[in-house]
Amino acid sequence: MKFSFPDLNFYRKRRWTIIGVSAILGIALIVTLSDYGLWNRFKLEYETSSLEREIIALKDSNEMLLEEIEMLKSDTTTIERVAREKYGMKKRNETVYILNDDEGK
Repeated sequence: MKFSFPDLNFYRKRRWTIIGVSAILGIALIVTLSDYGLWNRFKLEYETSSLEREIIALKDSNEMLLEEIEMLKSDTTTIERVAREKYGMKKRNETVYILNDDEGK
């Protein structure tokens, strides 16, 4: 039995094809997976859009809190409502009934 090397003519004929394909694959990996690549870019864009949504939600919440502050500064019914809800306060000669919704729990 005689051991033979692979046909070198095949590799010589296809040398530039192999080099070209290897170069294209290398460039594709670099473009996709490097720090400035597509994968990182998509990840950063997703993070940016998520942070923008969070900013919008926080601005809305801030506006609602500012409106509540203004109401607490000027509106006596709002002050009374907050005192009753948060602090359990009541008027003189008023009876407060506490209803429990946790039946059977």
